[in-house]
Amino acid sequence: MAPRLAVGAVFGPTPLALEFERAGHIVRPVDAEADPGAIAQVDLVLLDAPADQVRLAAGLLASHARPRQMFLHTVLEEGPQLLDDVETAQAIVMCAHNVFADVWVTSAADELGETVVGLLVAEVGGVSMRIDDTSRPVIAAAQELRALESVVRGDAFELLVQAVPDMEAVAAQFRDAPAGAPRAATPAQLDVLADALPEPGVRRLLVDLERRRGQQLGDTDTELWAMQKYEGG
Repeated sequence: MAPRLAVGAVFGPTPLALEFERAGHIVRPVDAEADPGAIAQVDLVLLDAPADQVRLAAGLLASHARPRQMFLHTVLEEGPQLLDDVETAQAIVMCAHNVFADVWVTSAADELGETVVGLLVAEVGGVSMRIDDTSRPVIAAAQELRALESVVRGDAFELLVQAVPDMEAVAAQFRDAPAGAPRAATPAQLDVLADALPEPGVRRLLVDLERRRGQQLGDTDTELWAMQKYEGG
């Protein structure tokens, strides 16, 4: 069994702090402003917050950090350099971000940190994948695209509500239903779909997505259809 850690949760009972607690570690709050010296009582300092808050907290805690003490932040857009202030105390600085399900992307300032962060992610039941910090903007963009799926689903549901009077009653089922598979449609069939959409923004969204699907499949007919739709407004 892995040794139990004393975890200092600088930003309170965040989801990751609760995961460490469920894994059997001792989690206690640390107030970086009022009592930064409290980190002397913990093995791992958890900084689970946006970048500006993490940077500020790291600066406040830096003079109290000790060699080999572990510091972990969860900001996707920033690598271990966000914790440069505490690294000067020879602390182990690491970052881990949950991208989906139990999958985490991780990096650290050195090989020791890379090993440790992998063990920490495993402690909360996660799978860690090491990344180069130069890849962070691409990963963040991918996450944003995933988040934008909700925009498409929202527009789809609004259309169903307009067409089916009782659709609001099954909103929860719609939200939880898996996405349907796009059907193979001819340009003429796509015209019918696009022309049924009165809202220009939604219509353009359909055309953009059909064009992208055409590119992925090498479907030149669909790509040409989309280009003609652009020209036609």
